[in-house]
Amino acid sequence: MKYLIIACNIMKEELLRVESDGISFVFLEQSLHRTPQKMKEVIQGEIDRADETWDGDAIVLSYGLCSNGIVGVKSKRNTIVIPRAHDCISLFLGSPSKYLEEHGKEPGTYYLTKGWIEEGKSPLGIYREYVPRYGEETAEWVIREELKNYTRIALIDTGLGLKETHREHAKENARFLNLRYEEIKGSLEFFERMLKGAWERDFVFLKPGEEVTQDLFL
Repeated sequence: MKYLIIACNIMKEELLRVESDGISFVFLEQSLHRTPQKMKEVIQGEIDRADETWDGDAIVLSYGLCSNGIVGVKSKRNTIVIPRAHDCISLFLGSPSKYLEEHGKEPGTYYLTKGWIEEGKSPLGIYREYVPRYGEETAEWVIREELKNYTRIALIDTGLGLKETHREHAKENARFLNLRYEEIKGSLEFFERMLKGAWERDFVFLKPGEEVTQDLFL
């Protein structure tokens, strides 16, 4: 089987770690998470390119619904497979059920992963992007206002070698936002199932010509 995986750059290590004969990858910038309409356009562009130049069995989007950022995408001639998840945190935790379990315990959780931190897109990273535009005081107010309903920073360990620098950065975020810090165990299981074609549960299938809709994820 030949798959084309279109994925966010923050999960590159998790995906490339799994045995992947016959699988091609396209990794996209993490900042698309903050601009859902741009996410749709960029992902659709990659699908259109694959429709014209790639010959395989399925295109796999390694994304969740992501604030409706994938709603409306479709392939003219390829099957599309997508994790049935609201965002990528389910992938890092190992399953949608594990995400629901964590969400039930503490819904106000901001999750970080090794890749997320290395991309510089933690709350502190975003704050530092805001400073040149707004100044320090306003930038701090904006990021605190955006995250005012959160109660916990949770660093997910998928077993790929978290370093003390990752942990310290996550803790620094928690201190900056006055949130509780916790490290939780993740899993590569969802990534492994996605790459091995074990799609019997927790995945959405689209035939050529069918569009992604929000209802598919409910």
